[in-house]
Amino acid sequence: MNNNKTIITDNVNFTDWPWLHWANSNPAQVALVYGEQQFTWQQVNDLVNDHAKQLTGQGVGKGHVIAAVSTNNLTVLWLYLACLRLGACCVILDPKQSCEQLNDKLETLAAKFIWLSAPELHVLAALNDDGAKQLVFTYGEESCVAGACTHHDLNNAAVDDVKWQAQRIASIVFTSGSSGKAKAVAHNANNHLYSAAGLLQSFAYSAQDSWLLSLPLFHVSGLAIVWRWLFAGGQLALPATNSLVEQLATVTHASLVPTQLKRYLSEIDLDKDTISLKRILLGGAVIPVVLTDKAKSMGIECWSGYGMTEMASTVTAKLADSSAGVGTVLAYRELILSDKSIKVRGASLGIGYYNRGVLRSMTDDNGWLVTGDLGETRCTDTLSNKLLDELFILGRSDNMFISGGENIHPEQIERVLLSHPLINQALVFPHEDAEFGHRPIAVIDAIGHLSVSEMNNYLQNKLIKYMRPVNYYALPESINVTGIKLNRAVVQLWVTSLCK
Repeated sequence: MNNNKTIITDNVNFTDWPWLHWANSNPAQVALVYGEQQFTWQQVNDLVNDHAKQLTGQGVGKGHVIAAVSTNNLTVLWLYLACLRLGACCVILDPKQSCEQLNDKLETLAAKFIWLSAPELHVLAALNDDGAKQLVFTYGEESCVAGACTHHDLNNAAVDDVKWQAQRIASIVFTSGSSGKAKAVAHNANNHLYSAAGLLQSFAYSAQDSWLLSLPLFHVSGLAIVWRWLFAGGQLALPATNSLVEQLATVTHASLVPTQLKRYLSEIDLDKDTISLKRILLGGAVIPVVLTDKAKSMGIECWSGYGMTEMASTVTAKLADSSAGVGTVLAYRELILSDKSIKVRGASLGIGYYNRGVLRSMTDDNGWLVTGDLGETRCTDTLSNKLLDELFILGRSDNMFISGGENIHPEQIERVLLSHPLINQALVFPHEDAEFGHRPIAVIDAIGHLSVSEMNNYLQNKLIKYMRPVNYYALPESINVTGIKLNRAVVQLWVTSLCK
């Protein structure tokens, strides 16, 4: 499966910084919204330069790596763009991680500078930052870091004359680490721009639309939203409220996980609340048809797909339907199956795994990335009555186990469990069994208690008997479930501790 077609309207090859391109062509257009604040493309360009000047004054320059420990906010967005402007790379890290996890990532990055948003300043003392210099931004006349206020003379801090180079490292994003230690994936600007261009050939987003930054920038799905914004010259909206209904009331596009969509549909009041949403890109888990059907009845398109960090987010996509498939390959990507093993390559594939300034290849000798996922293609009917070879994900090769001589892919069981109306998240693991070798057990995040007998009744016509879990464990509160997906390795450690 491949799709390397080029649409003439795809202006992937920018000759200058994307925000400067839009500032020159549409200077007065609103580009960024945060609550009541609005920024035109001209203002975005000016503010990126202002932040770049401050970074230059603190020693940041071309080729430097900056670690930023922060949730999504305006300042970290300015920091990311300002680093690009200087030819540096800002790596955003999840502040909800343990200090041990953060230190592992900092050791990989060997960052020369570090920045923490105000709520995260308390963890600074516990971080092994290899002597990285702490960065600070000045707003108004003074700046405060950890309670100490300092003044800066910005007149002497001029932005280096760095030229736009689409091949320069533009991001480093850590994989989820669900199958072991997280890897640091490096992408250049071209990777991100081609990723955006390929998706937006199918998933329409124009300069007149607004996309909510609803996913974290330390995840490739969140960073991809920023690059789609930069590619299309549309509008980006940062959440200024905790209410998902209010966040989505003023935007046309959003990237959500199914639990967010479920919450939105349950909380929205069709008689009172405004619905401006046109399209939702869903990811991270199985998508119940009942949710997408309800969204469709409200005039909202839901799209699903398959992607990964290494490919700068989405690889395949489709308009969500009753099929469990994940759609067809997007433009500028290629995908092949080798004994059901999924391999991918294309213009969005990252430039390597990063470790302390060194890039290691991600691919085989023919440029293919072996994903570790297993899949197959099936001929399916589309909404337009066309027959297409759609990709179906079977699971990961390293998650498969054998029960009574049968190959079991946990992901197949998880998809069915997630169709239960009371189950929000589910992971399936093998449990040693004297008779069958292994039997499946499930860890679930559910509303209320679900017994084995209740679940067996639910699964009776949905799963073959040997695939039905023999026990269910409630996901402990100590395991973070606020991310895009559960970390399988972390939950596996907890399951292993139960069996000791």
